[in-house]
Amino acid sequence: MATFSRRAALQGLSALGLASVLPTAARARTAPSRLAPGLSAHTFPLGDATVTVVRDTSFDLPLSYFGTNAPDGEVVRLLDAYGLSTTSVPIDASQVLIDAGGVRTLVDAGTGTGALVETLRAIGVEAGSIDRVVVSHFHSDHVGGVSTGDVPTFPSASVHFPAPEMAFLESAPADAQGVAAALDALAPVRSRLETYADGDELAPGLRAVAAHGHTPGHMAFTLTSGDARLMLLSDAVTHPVLFFRHPEWLYGLDMLPEQTVGTRRALLGRAADERTPVMASHLPFPSVGRVSRDEDLFRLTPTAIM
Repeated sequence: MATFSRRAALQGLSALGLASVLPTAARARTAPSRLAPGLSAHTFPLGDATVTVVRDTSFDLPLSYFGTNAPDGEVVRLLDAYGLSTTSVPIDASQVLIDAGGVRTLVDAGTGTGALVETLRAIGVEAGSIDRVVVSHFHSDHVGGVSTGDVPTFPSASVHFPAPEMAFLESAPADAQGVAAALDALAPVRSRLETYADGDELAPGLRAVAAHGHTPGHMAFTLTSGDARLMLLSDAVTHPVLFFRHPEWLYGLDMLPEQTVGTRRALLGRAADERTPVMASHLPFPSVGRVSRDEDLFRLTPTAIM
């Protein structure tokens, strides 16, 4: 297994303004025993589809990234009440591989410096076997891995990118945070790049859901197979407690505050009311769980089994 160096991790995070963040050691909390230490993948059936959550990397974020609009001391108080660290916040970054209808789809491409490709190979999935790569938004831990140097990382795959996010990238100032890095990552796949919009079916059973706010064109997804359903929330929630108990709080990288809160409430409410399990990119691996209402707040119950 390749070792995650501090330098490589910082390079992967720099486009998000996280160059001061120290990555944690890879945590293989629920990795199957056949995988090398530090590689984590969790596979489960969803109707006739097969879903695999793959952890690309992990890192620690400063507490200041969470609840940026919360009253003084409230973030620490809530973390402490749940027995969680009050000095920094460990974050996983995971992607979803979907095998459905004879099509192999990867939702988000990782940082490009993490363990995604290595882990896929370890579970018998070569990069060349991916048919479609669907990107939720332009941040580097989601789009950075679409290319490696000047070549596509997934040589046989079409790449699908949100149309409103592309419009933002193409109109944003060149020095806007993360924009240049995203455009650089996308450049080698331009000939196979397709944009998509809210409601588009991107693969068998996989449909885009507008979830703007975290970024201008941020997307979530629903995956349906038979009577089974899963919601992929992308970065609409980035902590298993803070943004469920306080959906009005903001994350340091949320670009459009009012839209972010409205989107978060709508998605969590839908998941709770429809009793649909969820996956979110930065929830603790394996990043899946069920949402329930608690008056006007929410609770997440993590589960590895759908």
